[in-house]
Amino acid sequence: MAKAKGLAVLLTTTALTAACIFPTRAAPAPPTPDTPDVRETILQLLEQRALHSDQIDWPAAHQQLKQARSTDEADRIVTDLISRSTANHGRWRRAQSAPSVAGERPRTADTEQRRQLDTQAGAPGLQRKPADPKDPIGSIRVPPFMDKPSAPREIKHQRRQAFARMLQSWLRSEDQRNLCGWIVDLRENRGGNMWPMLAGIAPLLSTDPKHREVIGAFVRGAEHQTWSIESGRVLLGERSPMSLDSASYVLRHPAPPVAVLIGPRTASSGEAVALAFRGRPATRSFGQKTSGYSTANVPTPLPDGSTLSLTVSVSVDRNLKGDGGKLEPDFTIEDGVEAESAARSWLMAQPACRGVAKAP
Repeated sequence: MAKAKGLAVLLTTTALTAACIFPTRAAPAPPTPDTPDVRETILQLLEQRALHSDQIDWPAAHQQLKQARSTDEADRIVTDLISRSTANHGRWRRAQSAPSVAGERPRTADTEQRRQLDTQAGAPGLQRKPADPKDPIGSIRVPPFMDKPSAPREIKHQRRQAFARMLQSWLRSEDQRNLCGWIVDLRENRGGNMWPMLAGIAPLLSTDPKHREVIGAFVRGAEHQTWSIESGRVLLGERSPMSLDSASYVLRHPAPPVAVLIGPRTASSGEAVALAFRGRPATRSFGQKTSGYSTANVPTPLPDGSTLSLTVSVSVDRNLKGDGGKLEPDFTIEDGVEAESAARSWLMAQPACRGVAKAP
């Protein structure tokens, strides 16, 4: 019983922090070039909590780290263990804006996000053009949303709200036409905080705005915590990791058919959003396999000011199906333009769109 309770607590923590919701804390002291204990701390965290911890010989790993002859060698050992115990999803990120030990290119998340918030254009095959007033298909691109861990709590809240409101504003704008179906483009969504994404597109995820509806879950072993939507709110279990400051938008024609576009750049929280649509009635996916990181990371602060993104659970769909790997589209189509065309054709064949004139 104690073990099950502990796992439930872990999943609760996972669900909140995997979405990049950090507690308020003082800024860490400037990191030193080499903090001897931090690598051992990482190994302990991986051993205790990593999703695939059982695949590692931990006594041998600890011994190997002790015998490392240089900082670079120790870093390589730690990086390899992170990769193996998290199926390549976990990362050790150095403090501030330094590149991660895992060799990732530095990301300018704020700049990228600002660009994507300013325009919904850019992904191959779905260049944004002025909407044809006679087009019966609405479309929305859901870009990645990256939290800034060092930002004050209020600033994080404001940025999340702005992102979710931007998505709902776009939905409202598109919905001024007489629409019979929707395209949701996740092909450039490489992840970040999933909750503003889900809050923003909740009107499309819902099939009954008046009742609570499960849209996915975090799973580890036999334990799981569901994601659901109710009256436009996104819930994790019985709590709301994020709610809009104003009432959620309600579509003019609720529960429309939805076509979801995915591809190899759809990753992590982008895959979680795709999973939230999977199993929804009158919904199909088009494109290519996703990146294969449909698992949840817990950002864990370390003593030297760096952060370990620790993979601890699997993201699954509303039917609790998922394995943490690549998501297969219902219709595999490599070309971006053709994928959108196929999505439109499928939508126009749905009962809600039959008899509706296509845009010229």
